[in-house]
Amino acid sequence: MDPITILLIGAIGLGLATVTFWHQILEWSEQSLFPWFNKYLPTVAPYVRIAFSRLDDAVVTFRRTIKKAWNLVSEYLLKQIVEFNRQTSNTWMKKVTSWVINNSDFFGEKNVEQVTTREQVHWDDLPQDVRQAALKRQRSSFTIDVTDTRDEEMALVE
Repeated sequence: MDPITILLIGAIGLGLATVTFWHQILEWSEQSLFPWFNKYLPTVAPYVRIAFSRLDDAVVTFRRTIKKAWNLVSEYLLKQIVEFNRQTSNTWMKKVTSWVINNSDFFGEKNVEQVTTREQVHWDDLPQDVRQAALKRQRSSFTIDVTDTRDEEMALVE
């Protein structure tokens, strides 16, 4: 997979984790934080609201950017599956299979291409959820559907 796709998917994942709970943060602020400032620090309260307002603008812009980026990526990345298989006690094989639209054909036709990469991954470099599941369930192989996971995360952002 090319580095731009990896970078976009990573940025989308990080951004989604950052802004997924924004609505809950705003709700908590309205119920707890703002009243506290109004009661105990009334001179600071308007500045806290202004700060949250500006932060909200940034988060909303960021959320829109994430959605737009994922929509662009998903036009070409049809499906992506990541498989982790234990090789030794601290070495795993990571296999990434992507189905992408390749429109570099001479006649401009779009072709679906399957791209598979493999790399050895040290235990410390495995995703946290894979490490936890390996320890808790004593499993030695895992499959993650990246596109489905990102689609579910996009639904949370809305």
